[in-house]
Amino acid sequence: MKITRFLFSHRAFHLLVTVSATLLVVSGVILAVWFYVFYKNHEETNDAQVEQYVTPIIARVTGYIEDIRYEENQFVHKGDTLIIIDDREFKAKVDLAQAEIENAEKNINVLQKTVEMTANNVSVRKSQLAAAKAEMWKAKQEYDRYSELYKEEAATMQQVEKVKTDYDAARSHYNEILSSISVAHSNTGEAEAKIPTAVAVIKAKKAVADNANLILSYTVITAPYDGWVGRKVLQPGQLVKEGQALVSMVSQEKWVTANFKETQIEYLAVGQKVTLEADAISSHEFSGTVESLSPASGARFSLLPPDNATGNFVKIEQRIPVRIQIDETDPKSKLLKAGMNVIVVAKHN
Repeated sequence: MKITRFLFSHRAFHLLVTVSATLLVVSGVILAVWFYVFYKNHEETNDAQVEQYVTPIIARVTGYIEDIRYEENQFVHKGDTLIIIDDREFKAKVDLAQAEIENAEKNINVLQKTVEMTANNVSVRKSQLAAAKAEMWKAKQEYDRYSELYKEEAATMQQVEKVKTDYDAARSHYNEILSSISVAHSNTGEAEAKIPTAVAVIKAKKAVADNANLILSYTVITAPYDGWVGRKVLQPGQLVKEGQALVSMVSQEKWVTANFKETQIEYLAVGQKVTLEADAISSHEFSGTVESLSPASGARFSLLPPDNATGNFVKIEQRIPVRIQIDETDPKSKLLKAGMNVIVVAKHN
């Protein structure tokens, strides 16, 4: 009885081992066949990350921070004010530039009035010239008449000398007016020649004022696009310098950069549908579309690209960056953040 019971349990054990081993072998074969079929018709890479534009906001002027109007990781819209820098110094420069414009405009008004005044002087002198010419002609006629009378002994030398003096005075007065007209013309031309220079000065002053207003506008730092602000490291009263990075912004637009091996690129094409799995979001597949393939390997865009013509050559399989557009209609796509690791699977066309 004991021998029979032992044989039965021995046979049951062998049967269990045999069935288990068979199941393991069959499962292994099925799994191997599945992997073979899957990877024969699909390309996969885990060298992929979610990307977003990360834009540093740079200070364009040096000054003390007056106010900070954002919170860390806050979503902001394009044009929202982020930081205000103390603008008193820059407003003073704008006021100074505006005062110089007003001074230059007053100078040009003075020049224009000078031109008008000298032009009026010319007109007045020309009217006086006609009267002086008539007076000179009359004095000459009188002098010629007395000269003839003196020859006929009908007038005295004293009378002749008097009319000659009158003629000389009239002629001098005529020449004086003629000379003053020439001087007035010269003054008018000189004043008119200064007007274009004065106009150019006004334009230069206005350009300085525009530049001062532009620099003043740099004291108000706004969001360049809709997105999230990053870490807050600033405080009111802190001195910032021109060119200093103040805060970083992360865009709403996101995509995946997948670095496929060069041997996989032949199976990829623009417009091809792919599936994405993020490490941070388990048991969920995202869909995406191949948007573009890099024109060169990632190594070629590095700071020091490889030069295989020098030293010993070791062949290294290169990777080609592929840009994949994420289907943002999936509500869970909002959970994807820049830098997250992603597994990309592309089915052969």
